[in-house]
Amino acid sequence: MGRVTEVSSNDDIEISDILDRVKTWTPEMRMELVRRVLGTFDSAGVSLPAKRLVLDDVVGLIKTDSPTPDDNQCTKIIEEERLKKYG
Repeated sequence: MGRVTEVSSNDDIEISDILDRVKTWTPEMRMELVRRVLGTFDSAGVSLPAKRLVLDDVVGLIKTDSPTPDDNQCTKIIEEERLKKYG
């Protein structure tokens, strides 16, 4: 991780003033500000932590309207995939 630096009291006051103003914005405006601020890190050579998927995101990726396959269907799927892979 990068070095942690202290924020001066003047900087802290300025950040607090900005935060107070931003709190009145719509969620969409605040999210756009976050995107733009994070975008400034790319050019500054600061690496951002890797994005981690939240459980809801993962469930959304694998969710289907189809019913869950039974044991026989799973066995058939596995056999088909083995045939594709190994011939």
